[in-house]
Formats: sequence, C-alpha cells, structure tokens
Amino acid sequence: MGIVGAGYIAREHLNVIQALKGVNVSGITARTISKAQELADQYGIARVYEDTNNLIKNCTLDAVLVLVSADQIFPVVKELIPNQIPLFIEKPPGLFPEQTKILASLAAKHGTNNMVGYNRRYFSIFQKGLDIVSNNGSLLGLAVEGHERFWKITEMDISDEMRGNWIFANSTHTIDLLRLFGGEIDQINTMKKSVKEKNGDQFIASLEFNSGSLGTYTSHWFSPGGWSVKLYGHGVTVEFKPLEEGIWIDTDFQQHDILPDEVDLKFKPGFYRQMEAFINLIKKSKLDWPGMDLAEALKTMELAENFVHA
Repeated sequence: MGIVGAGYIAREHLNVIQALKGVNVSGITARTISKAQELADQYGIARVYEDTNNLIKNCTLDAVLVLVSADQIFPVVKELIPNQIPLFIEKPPGLFPEQTKILASLAAKHGTNNMVGYNRRYFSIFQKGLDIVSNNGSLLGLAVEGHERFWKITEMDISDEMRGNWIFANSTHTIDLLRLFGGEIDQINTMKKSVKEKNGDQFIASLEFNSGSLGTYTSHWFSPGGWSVKLYGHGVTVEFKPLEEGIWIDTDFQQHDILPDEVDLKFKPGFYRQMEAFINLIKKSKLDWPGMDLAEALKTMELAENFVHA
C-alpha cells in the first residue's frame, strides 16, 4: 500500500495495518514531508516521497490510502483515480455533494475500485445491535441524534469553506447512520433553523424507509448533547450513547450490555474490520455491505443536502 497523509488518522490506520498479515506500506507522502518522515521512521516505511506523482511512479502498489484533511481529499482523489489503483478514501469524499459526484463519475469511467471510510459502519456493537433487533422481528424505528460541538469548531483554525460545509464535512458521520440502520429512504420531511450558519445549524427530520420502518434525525449544533442512536424493535430497544457503547432493553425494562469485539478495544473502533473489508475489495474487486464506495457515499451526501435545502 501507499499512503497519502501523515496526520492523526494516518497513525490510526498504520496501527491496524501493522497488525494485519501480508499487508505492507511501501511508501508515504504528505504536504508536510517532515511529518511523513516521522511516520516512516516510526512504522518502518521504506520510502518517503515529495508528492503523489512520485509515490505512484516509483512504487508498485496494490492500493493507495488517502488520509488527508477533509478539504484536501477531493483534489488528491481526483488526481489518483485515473491510475486505476484501488483507493481507500477517508471521509468525507468531498466538501459538498458535487465534488463527490465528480469523483464517483471519474471512478466509474476509469473502473477504479474504491472504498470510503465511514468507520462507524464497522462498529462491532452496531452489528450486534442489529442482530438483537432482527432476532426479535423487524426494525420498527430508529432515532439518530447528531448534535455538533460547533462552539468548539468555531474556535478551531479551519477554512471558511470547511466551516460553511460542516454538515458534509462532519455531520455526514451521523446522517449516514440513518442509511446504515434503516436502509434506503422512501420519504423524508426536513426542517432547519439557523443560529449563525447560513446553511443551517439546527435540523430535524422525519423519515420513512423502504422497509416500512420510521426514523427521526435531530441535530442542534450549539447545544451539548453528543451523538446517539436508538433502535426500536419488537420487544427490544437498543441504544448507543455514546456511539462507542451499547445496551439493549427488554420488556421487563432490564438493561443488558452490548460488548464490543476485542479489535474495537485494541484499535480505533471500526478501523480493523474496515481495513479487512478494503483488503477484500483489493483481492476480489467486490465491496460487501456495510462498505460504501463513492457512488454509495454520494447518496449520504445527497441526504445531507436535503437538510441544507429544507
């Protein structure tokens, strides 16, 4: 594999890669070469390159991981897609839907296999929660809360473009959970208000999924609340609050813990199984559920756009 990017998230992926058999990193590049060299020294990466062109030209690669900041993903991926090397792309795949649409079209044109890293899709407790619901019948409904800590975000050194598209850059983490748990959406009614942001910073939606289950989404960016999910089934309720912790409640109102798998305790949750899925994509040219490629990620981005245009 080759890696583009040398920040915090690259370290998390490298921790997983080191634990996987038969997977090696041949080269790394980043905007700040000193950071790339630091990771190369720490993780035993043989070569550091000045840019992606040299990485592709001088390494024989089975895949490239694009692990740059959100506002850099689009230009980097756009440049890499024509090489037809399988790509793992950190989220979001674009700062707004049109960028993601361009990348999805390019990937289809060049036949470039790809995966977008919405790692929460691979939380072991999420799959266990879905199993608890399905073992008792069908999913009746779900409620997702995606409150942002925007008063902290405004203090960060981020670009106006990033801030103005925060619903795509970050809120798609929780908006995507609607599709993960509920499936495809049949109807949606959305409302938004704005405290400060022109694209909105308070959102409420009611949804009906193709399966017939109902859902809600609530997000208030200037109110402490965090992220959570509730799944409503026949005689069971499953709750993730925070998302990394799970319980289920039976009809006697007894609570039962949902315990994560060891890999979600050892590594950043979801990262190990996510990388396994990407390796399987490299080997078999097939991305299994719950993985998302650019075309599927575009659906999540377009769902987020529905909130903006409410």
